[in-house]
Amino acid sequence: MKKIFLSLFTLCCVNLSFGQTLLASHPLELKKATSYHQIVNTVNDQNQVFVFASDKEKLKVLKYNNALFFKDSLSVNRPDKNYTAMAGFSFEDNGNPYLYWSSDDYTKIQSHYFDFNNRTSVTASHQLSLKNESIISVFSENNSFYILSLPQKEDKLKFYCFNKGQLDEKIIDFSSYKFMDEKGKSSTFSSLIKENGIEKIDTRSSNPLFQSVPKIKFYITGKQMMLTIDSSSRTQLFNIDLTTFAVNEKTIPSLTLKGSGGQSNSYFHDNKLYQIRANGEELAIAAVDIATGEELKRYTAGSKDSISFRNSPLYSQTGNERGQELKNTKKFFNKLSNSSLGITVYKTPASLMVTAGGIRDVSSGGGILLGITAGVAMAISGSYYVPEDIFDSQNMQTIYFESLFDDKFEHKKGPQQGLAVDYISQFLHENNASLVSVFPYKDYFIMGYYDSKKKEYAMRKFEDFNE
Repeated sequence: MKKIFLSLFTLCCVNLSFGQTLLASHPLELKKATSYHQIVNTVNDQNQVFVFASDKEKLKVLKYNNALFFKDSLSVNRPDKNYTAMAGFSFEDNGNPYLYWSSDDYTKIQSHYFDFNNRTSVTASHQLSLKNESIISVFSENNSFYILSLPQKEDKLKFYCFNKGQLDEKIIDFSSYKFMDEKGKSSTFSSLIKENGIEKIDTRSSNPLFQSVPKIKFYITGKQMMLTIDSSSRTQLFNIDLTTFAVNEKTIPSLTLKGSGGQSNSYFHDNKLYQIRANGEELAIAAVDIATGEELKRYTAGSKDSISFRNSPLYSQTGNERGQELKNTKKFFNKLSNSSLGITVYKTPASLMVTAGGIRDVSSGGGILLGITAGVAMAISGSYYVPEDIFDSQNMQTIYFESLFDDKFEHKKGPQQGLAVDYISQFLHENNASLVSVFPYKDYFIMGYYDSKKKEYAMRKFEDFNE
């Protein structure tokens, strides 16, 4: 986890000790071997926090109330070796949690219900056939645990939904919709997923740029799932109701440039679609109100311009190295033209922070590193957790700048403010912490981690800087 923050976020001229408060610590000893160690956090609708911590033999569950005081714990044997990972969670109406263990291939799922009222636990097993299906995403949202699969040779998306320990299966048929690939040629839903993968985005957190690069992304807002598919000429948006599984399609044209060609991409945030397009000579970003289709504002810049709508320098960062400021816009455009394009949006206390740029593999002269999006899609959602080995490569280069806007997408001048993720980065750089996860809680973020030297589990509060 440490590598994520150190390699992808750089902060200048702020006090990085700001924003960290120890909320709770509790004795916890995870027995060897460390390869079996896992920790997952989750929060129920009552703002109670649960920590699931496992070693080779035992699973311990810590419960904290909505004031984050330790209340209780339960300990049970870890499931047998067929179940290798804590894959997701859901809750009963009374707030008690279910934890779902899975086999490597997700064909075996074991639900584990923890009744803190009676201090008991109950397990149940589920078998998924997954015949001629490929798992494309696994996540926990809306008090449910979801496994998404792609049936082979069919234009369908299949949902395995676990709620209160019960399994329900839903299928969405996309065969009646028209799709096109990046080159504008006719394609199918199944083909696009196989070629591009799919990325889950949580807009409550500040996301690294590499997560926005995939052409197919989905976002969960309440009981709605927004699936976006970007091609060279348009973004298709599929609003999926996770209660009825009804689908509503909308299409928004991609941005155009004065010159020909270029890449395009988008990012969904707060019912708006934020777009980006760039070629070797020009870049444009815009915000579109999805409900009306109205473009709120568009900003453009050429390779000879200073990019007046940015609030940060132009950066280039490779692997875990410190970010380097690019001397001029032309160098930025040269690197960007050989990159996979992306844009992210994050709501700070005072502004919308937009990060625009690209990701490329410097070992091959360009293009996104293979395997990045697949690894992230399988991470547990609900906690900002990403497998560390994604960042072991020193070949990934990020080229970007950051801009600040108001809710109407009017550019705001002024210095950048520190984000919780910056303070977390500094803390991880200076302290002993492992099994780290970060999750939004009320109006701030909690970083939970295991301190193997002190043999304790700790949670710290981090906030975005707010003048």
